[in-house]
Amino acid sequence: MRRVHPRGLGFVGAESLGVAISEFSPAFIEAFNNGAALFQAGRFDEAAETFRRLAEEHPGVATLHGNLGLCLRAAGRPEEAMEPLRQALRLRSAYPDVLNALGGILMDQRNFDHALVAFRELARQKPDYPGVLLTLGNLFMFTGDGERARATYRLALVVEPDTAVNYNNLGAVNLSLGHPHDAALHYRRALAIDVGKPEYRKNLGTCLLMAGDYPNGSVAYEGRLEQGVWRKRNMPGVLWQGQPLAGKTLLVHFEQGLGDSFQYIRYAGVLKRMGARVLYECQPALKRVLSTAPDLDGLFAFGEPLPAYDYHVSLMSLMHRLGTTPDNVPGGVPYIRAEPELAARWAERLDRLEGGKRPALRVGINWHGNETGKSIPLECFEAMGRLPGVRLYSLQKVSGLDHLERLRDRVAVTGLGADFDAGPDAFLDTAAVMANLDLVITCDTSVCHLAGAMGRPTWVVLKWFADWRWMRDRLDSPWYPTMRLFRQATSNDWAEVMARVTAEVAAEVAAEVAALSAPEGGR
Repeated sequence: MRRVHPRGLGFVGAESLGVAISEFSPAFIEAFNNGAALFQAGRFDEAAETFRRLAEEHPGVATLHGNLGLCLRAAGRPEEAMEPLRQALRLRSAYPDVLNALGGILMDQRNFDHALVAFRELARQKPDYPGVLLTLGNLFMFTGDGERARATYRLALVVEPDTAVNYNNLGAVNLSLGHPHDAALHYRRALAIDVGKPEYRKNLGTCLLMAGDYPNGSVAYEGRLEQGVWRKRNMPGVLWQGQPLAGKTLLVHFEQGLGDSFQYIRYAGVLKRMGARVLYECQPALKRVLSTAPDLDGLFAFGEPLPAYDYHVSLMSLMHRLGTTPDNVPGGVPYIRAEPELAARWAERLDRLEGGKRPALRVGINWHGNETGKSIPLECFEAMGRLPGVRLYSLQKVSGLDHLERLRDRVAVTGLGADFDAGPDAFLDTAAVMANLDLVITCDTSVCHLAGAMGRPTWVVLKWFADWRWMRDRLDSPWYPTMRLFRQATSNDWAEVMARVTAEVAAEVAAEVAALSAPEGGR
């Protein structure tokens, strides 16, 4: 969803003071107009000083405080701008430009609740103020009120019916509410107004992919490569767009996150069977862990010299170029493996941590991600950690580790030490530990893709509005045959979904104990 600030700074000249100009001296009007000229010339700090002096001389004039606040905001001094903007509103509550500026500062500070108050009042005062309904809809989205966001975007379309971003954002909220077909319709309307806009094409693509329409979705998703916010590569040579590969060298380069490399490196086998010599340029931290992937003729970290090649292609474009659908996702799982010696060392280390008494179920957990809404509160693992026969191991790195310390007395989780994946090569220890676990339970992070690529039993706990690659209603994944998906039943309700996960773990333990106690049972 695109965030858009209403256009315009709302700066006013002497003719719009709101009081009779005759009440002011010629010197005042000259100073006021000089301040306005400084503002228009981009000399915001000087303009601010002019209006500060005038406001001190005439403290009862709302426009002076308003202009001072607008100057300070334009000068990149938002904290200083807030008090004069508030004073302007105390003097004149019906002041749309100041409400807009104050709301914008609060949004920049991510103080969404107070920004919501400002923009709701602005929309009440002047619903046709440029962009106010769009911004208000965005705020409802940021605060998790999708239904109000949808209603507000619809109002925005009444006021500004030919504005593509209104359709785009209406598409985003419909998608978040679980209506991908309605979302696709609105994205297409946005594209009809702003023809070919990359952001809207990419959004349409994610919408269609989420609905399982890979043939059309993967084509539209290519729009991402034209977006400035995405990592751009100006690769020399010829882009591969389906040309014959027999006897040719194809350079595939990474594009987005670490998990994407784990998910899509499987395409090397497909390309190899087409006759290509396959090179992959990966994120430097992944070079060693990806070295176990088959069918690569060369693996290079970003920044290393590259050999000659005939064609190049972005990793995530292979889904489109090779005609992937949910029914023909390349298999071959597992295609990433732990280093044998490292896995053996971790087997011994886990045995020592357990005092030689292996639990019925070793479960690795990863609860914290970097994206908003994906993280599982660590508290939700408390009941699982108390199940007899279950031992939880933390696979968490960097973010979320403070939760372990805070909840040490409540949640029984075994840490793996400060040296766990502490070197420059990422995920080596993670892969080795996973090779010795019975189950991995994780939120939507790179960990789930590594576990899936290794063919480990993996349960992914998803927020209600999950990433497109998990589609909408499936409880399995065409990408990873050993994976189960657990989805929130309602938005932000981690407790309910984790109660289901815990019940399933309890059932797994019971089955394992029963198998061990059977006459010919055992591991």
